[in-house]
Amino acid sequence: MNHFKIIRSDEVESTYIVKRKNSHIDKKYHDNHLQVSKIHMSTDRILYIDPVASQDAYKTYYVLEGSCYIYGDDTTVYAGDMLVFKNTDEVQTIKTLEETVLLVHASQYDVYKTLEDNQELINAILLEIQEKDHYTGEHSLRVYELVKKLGLRLGYVSRSLNNLTKAAYYHDLGKIFIPDEILNKPALLTPDEFEIIKEHVELARDMIVENFNDTVYQIIYQHHERYNGSGYPNGLKGDAICKEARLLAICDSFDAMITDRVYKKGKSVEVALQELKELAGSQYDPELVKEFVAMFLE
Repeated sequence: MNHFKIIRSDEVESTYIVKRKNSHIDKKYHDNHLQVSKIHMSTDRILYIDPVASQDAYKTYYVLEGSCYIYGDDTTVYAGDMLVFKNTDEVQTIKTLEETVLLVHASQYDVYKTLEDNQELINAILLEIQEKDHYTGEHSLRVYELVKKLGLRLGYVSRSLNNLTKAAYYHDLGKIFIPDEILNKPALLTPDEFEIIKEHVELARDMIVENFNDTVYQIIYQHHERYNGSGYPNGLKGDAICKEARLLAICDSFDAMITDRVYKKGKSVEVALQELKELAGSQYDPELVKEFVAMFLE
């Protein structure tokens, strides 16, 4: 009796795009007991590794090419090194330091669930928004990059960083429900139209909570609140606004300031940074503004 199994090339699935063009899973095999994949990631990408709580399950990440930094452990792994995860209860955060290829083996664990099931529907909706409003799709990706960079600077790792960056990437998801004539209006909105736009922070609640969690939704829900209480939807003030939403508000506003729109020309980075500093303490958390500005000046 043979105690091995040959997996022929026609049993290996074709390339699957995970989230963005600079990251993809390649040549994966998946059955009830074994999952194998090769993950290609560009420089400065974040990979979250979910807990492996079962006594019998494990995941290994063998570095075929490149190098990665492991947050929380302050360790760098290089080509030829391997990470083994077993009996872990925390989300692990890894950042690529260059173009990197990882060979992943997982036993009795659905390593693809968060990569496929949770994001497939949401990403399709985000693409639909981009077709409605090209600015929103590109804006979401730029805000994600700013939030990721600032979050890492402030010490966010593991699940907290995962929640923060998900909120950043999907913060405008509710705009799918906003009428096109308002979303794409080539002029300033009327007060009534702005009231409709403001609803976008609530309209995607069910999708966000069902596919991610309530923490991600609360960051999205509060990211238009302002430090002095002048924001929406609830006029929250100061520390009553969760820190992650205060962080997202700065990154979201900064990108909006420097981006050209149909009805206005974007400001220079220097002018936008100065405006953030002038509004620190009124619209934005002053300590987070300091960190954001310092991040740009380094």
